Amino acid sequence: MKQNIFNHHYRWLLMAMAALMVVSLTSCKDDEEGMGTPVITAVRSCDPAKADSTFTKAGAGSLIAIIGQNLAHVQKVYINDQQVYFNPTMNTDHSVVVTIPTEDKGFKLTAFNSDLKDEIRVETSHGTAVYSFKITAPWPSISRIQGIYPRQAGDVLNVYGLNLVDLEQVYFTDITAEQLDTTEWETVGGNHIMASNVESVMQDHHQNSRTQAYETTSQLKVTVPDLPFEKGSLVFECAGGTTYIAYSKYPGAPLINDISSDMPVPGELVTLYGREFVQIESIRFGDVTLSPKQFTVAESEDEISFIMPAVPSDESNNGLITLVNPGGEGSYRFWALDGCFARFDGDATDNGWGPNVTFETANGDDPPYTGDGKMAHFLVEDEGTQWWGQMIYFRKDWDGNKFPLPGFDVIPADASTDDVYLAFEVFNNNSHLNNGKYTGYLRYFLQYDSEDPVPENDDSGNANPADQVNQYDTFRWDDYGAGTFHHDRPVLADINGEAPMGKWYRAVVPLSKFGKYRDKNYQFVVEKGINQFRIQYINQGSARGDIDVYIDNVRIFYKK
Repeated sequence: MKQNIFNHHYRWLLMAMAALMVVSLTSCKDDEEGMGTPVITAVRSCDPAKADSTFTKAGAGSLIAIIGQNLAHVQKVYINDQQVYFNPTMNTDHSVVVTIPTEDKGFKLTAFNSDLKDEIRVETSHGTAVYSFKITAPWPSISRIQGIYPRQAGDVLNVYGLNLVDLEQVYFTDITAEQLDTTEWETVGGNHIMASNVESVMQDHHQNSRTQAYETTSQLKVTVPDLPFEKGSLVFECAGGTTYIAYSKYPGAPLINDISSDMPVPGELVTLYGREFVQIESIRFGDVTLSPKQFTVAESEDEISFIMPAVPSDESNNGLITLVNPGGEGSYRFWALDGCFARFDGDATDNGWGPNVTFETANGDDPPYTGDGKMAHFLVEDEGTQWWGQMIYFRKDWDGNKFPLPGFDVIPADASTDDVYLAFEVFNNNSHLNNGKYTGYLRYFLQYDSEDPVPENDDSGNANPADQVNQYDTFRWDDYGAGTFHHDRPVLADINGEAPMGKWYRAVVPLSKFGKYRDKNYQFVVEKGINQFRIQYINQGSARGDIDVYIDNVRIFYKK
């Protein structure tokens, strides 16, 4: 079931007002001039397609029409005891149009402020009208449940999610989550058994640093009732919507949602994220199988970590990592070679440009030991100003073939280049990068044969020369001629914008950072193909510093 979303565009207002004129104008004689006792009879959406529907609740940010009688000459409108702006030119005897403010604008919800009232109050020159109305928190979601197996009546489940507030009902149903995912429904069907008890453990209401919207990280304890079924769903009906998650008396199959690196090197710490990480019997990929002594399951049962012992052999590799428990198996894309450009083991061809990095095999004694063939090594001591430094510069082969790219079954054709990355494993051995003083950086270049036009100028009115050659320099030029710039993300940043030292991890660069991929999708990338890549160290500033960086497994990676 999808959340109703109110139309916020004021261009619909005139159409909405026309639709609202169908509301009954019946009133007593005293109300003929609109000066009788004001009354609110309903709240409607300002979307003409929904003008015939009334609501008793809406989300913050919604544009609504307050419908009633004798509503002319409005002086103030209050929602949740907070005065809100209304457009007086849209005020008639029968309606007032209001946009419910959002929390980032200072509006407070009753879910987190018990002293406020769930009501709309309209004050006119001739009286006040009050109407019960709920402003809801954002749409709820359940990420996982955790508890012992087999589950019996009286057992307590820890339920984790977002916006699990303003609870109306919490119950179990014998309708499975898979059925709910794949069918249209207005209300959850099946045999409903109410939870024996629901207790709030944590409601961390905060502003999301990325979206600026407010959300609530929730944890609740739910006591299992006596259930006549072994499988179904746990359902939370909140004022903001209905959410559910699969429930089973016995462990379900593991579900992997994410992994710290899709192509780690031996010795790298690997962490899988998901749910039903219960009674895990083994982890396997290719010809490698890990026993419980070789991995660690978090107490929350949503993370598993292990040290990568070896790379699967090419003959056995199926491009998946699989978790096994009594409930079944769960797999995730792992060490898939269809997006790998170079492992530096004869799978690509060095262009031979200089100065070149060195390609080294593991020494077996000191970090960064990998046991995974050769790796590229940038090593520069006390480097000063230079405009052309060490590089990795490879092509697929001298026959003009292109590097392999994942198919559209792996990366959707319409996936934004914001979500498709150039990725590689990196070991930064305490280089001076990102220290706030040293200005060295890495230049990335992806080449394809094309006559595509140069991208439009940026906001400064100056074309970035790097865009002309599908290049990204990890910084934005302030003055190309003078070589001044500032970094827009740390050099060698991972998916979270971090650049740790002294350990292997996956570094990524969004393809949208490359000028000719900006505002494009993955289909564009595939159609053009990629036949060469370059990763080059450069220091155009005056500060001197050391670079000691290992790189391996250059590839294309997707994450939505």
